[in-house]
Amino acid sequence: MPLADRFDGLLIDLDGVVWIGREPVPGSPETLRSLLEAGKRLVFVTNNPGKHPDAYAERLGELGVAVDAAQIVTAGMVVARLAGEATGDGGGAFVIGAPALKEMVAATGARVLEGEEGREADAVVVSGHRGFDYDELLTAKRALDRGAALFATSHDPTMPFPGGEVPGTGAILAAVETASGKRAEIAGKPERHLFEIAREALGGVERVAMIGDRISSDIEGGRRAGLETVLVLSGTTSREAAAAADPAPDFVVESLSGLLA
Repeated sequence: MPLADRFDGLLIDLDGVVWIGREPVPGSPETLRSLLEAGKRLVFVTNNPGKHPDAYAERLGELGVAVDAAQIVTAGMVVARLAGEATGDGGGAFVIGAPALKEMVAATGARVLEGEEGREADAVVVSGHRGFDYDELLTAKRALDRGAALFATSHDPTMPFPGGEVPGTGAILAAVETASGKRAEIAGKPERHLFEIAREALGGVERVAMIGDRISSDIEGGRRAGLETVLVLSGTTSREAAAAADPAPDFVVESLSGLLA
């Protein structure tokens, strides 16, 4: 019996599972299409906050995988919700991250503060982005020293990328936490916030698995959420690391294609 037949719904990570950078993992689009044709309920869950859910849905569509934005849950949308709740309508937030993340925070009613104005923020939001610099670090520290709440999309130290992993949110967050002495509330995997929203998006499906490439976020988060877990080896985790994991994932496959084997 194919592994996929054990489940009615799947939470599926994107980076390292469906694609690496701009390149799809071999066999992943075909596998996703087969799962949808078989009636499986799919929700994609990513700690990458760099795009709006509809942008991820569009990119999946380009691979021939027809899903809508309601089937995409990102750590960016979750952290925006947390920051909005912390600041209240009209409160200030300093966002270290991509433009899309700033737009999501602003959509909650929070005022996104730029430059030195960020020192007066009620909340600091941290995610990975290539423009991170000392000025952002200093602004975040000043706001946190004044009592701002600290949120981050994840602790992931790296992201899979063609040619080798690149620094992720966790690398930037480490600098902010070290400079300020504060610890962030994490919106994404493995924490509960993202999984609660993702389970709602599944619409009451019972037999659910979490599929991902990182033990510390995908597999640990799925375990905490009471789900069976499937580790794919197409991203950040080697077979040796998978074998040494404690607790171990419930299943290990080379890639998404292994769900149909």
